[in-house]
Amino acid sequence: MYGIIFFILFSLLNGKSISVIDAETKKPIENVNVFDGNVGTTTDSYGMCSIEAFEKDDNITFSMIGYETVKLPYTDIVKSVYLRKRSISMEPISVIGKNKKSKKRYTRLEKNVRKVYPYALKISDLLLEYSPIIDGLDQYSGLIKYQKKRGIFSKIENDLISEYGYTIKKLRRSQGRILIKLVDRETDRTSFQVIKEFRNIFSAGFWQLTARVFGHNLLSEYDPNDGEDRIIENIINKIENEKRKT
Repeated sequence: MYGIIFFILFSLLNGKSISVIDAETKKPIENVNVFDGNVGTTTDSYGMCSIEAFEKDDNITFSMIGYETVKLPYTDIVKSVYLRKRSISMEPISVIGKNKKSKKRYTRLEKNVRKVYPYALKISDLLLEYSPIIDGLDQYSGLIKYQKKRGIFSKIENDLISEYGYTIKKLRRSQGRILIKLVDRETDRTSFQVIKEFRNIFSAGFWQLTARVFGHNLLSEYDPNDGEDRIIENIINKIENEKRKT
């Protein structure tokens, strides 16, 4: 009670006193550094401080760990200054077991993700590129629709091979399993949904590819917050961060 009374009296009696407040919670912030050049002070436990020592042409800085720094002209400061909390971005951290077996497993997983991630991105881009054309095929029916769809997906297959060569048809089962997950991640559709929609359309060579690549659980859904998918998501974030730095 006495603290509140002191707060009110302090505000009324000292016309050059201001309060520094959290913009979100509306609560006073203690120990804020308030300064300009060689003149400075800090806020008390009520978020209050006097700016009487500053000159009218000073630009006063308000600085506090965890908050965005604010710099204001003396004449613009009335009674309160609001600080916003600062979000700190952190590099993704890979947490793996200390034993050699765990490290080896993680290294192998990272290698496989790096290999098939570009494939998943390309498949997503191609499906997006051809999506308007595919949607337009609804006006056709029967054999004509089948032939047009087959032509489109022959182009998709050729686009994949032209960019990555026939190595895309030589993925290991472990790599194919990861590609299933990443197709779902990038297209928001499971591999089963993709194949079901276009079954009997792909060429024999492409079906051979899907038999090898998608020879696991086609209904598998990607969950970036659970199990192996969480580690894969961490690896992808690592890859994307590397891209931004180059």
